[in-house]
Amino acid sequence: MARRRYTPWSATNGLLFGVAAGVVLALAEIVLAVSTGDSALRPVRMSAGVVLGPRVFTPLVSTGTALLAGIGVHVVLSAISGLLYSLLDAMLPPDGRGRWEFQSAVGMLFGMFIWLVSFQFFARGYYPWFLDVPQFPQIVLHAVFLGLPLAMLFTAAERRRALLDATEAAEAEARGADL
Repeated sequence: MARRRYTPWSATNGLLFGVAAGVVLALAEIVLAVSTGDSALRPVRMSAGVVLGPRVFTPLVSTGTALLAGIGVHVVLSAISGLLYSLLDAMLPPDGRGRWEFQSAVGMLFGMFIWLVSFQFFARGYYPWFLDVPQFPQIVLHAVFLGLPLAMLFTAAERRRALLDATEAAEAEARGADL
């Protein structure tokens, strides 16, 4: 097994990859809501409820306000998830970081962990409307549409970085041979 070495992921990569994966999750949540006969705005209002409270489900909160708050909350939480995944990714063994199957498994487990913390810990205490939706589809959505995209983005970045490292090493060796 290769020795662990630092992976130069910046916080920016984690935040951006998290937002990208969050967009994928948001679209999947909307598709699920519509396919089950619910409003496309239900997932948005659920997210908005984190800052606006349960009144977000009443006519007291306009659609525009709910959209702005819901998208804002979702983007921030997705970015934080990406940042957390970047910290996890940096702890993975180097020989696993660039392997799709390894990262996929780690990413999907990470997505399930995010569901567990969000829906089973925080929602039970503060946001009970998150428990109004069937939970098994939520586990699947978080694993497949949050964790998996994060894993794929980090794997692709790791492979690009490894390719650049190999190219730089080959160029340095060629320069050394010319001397």
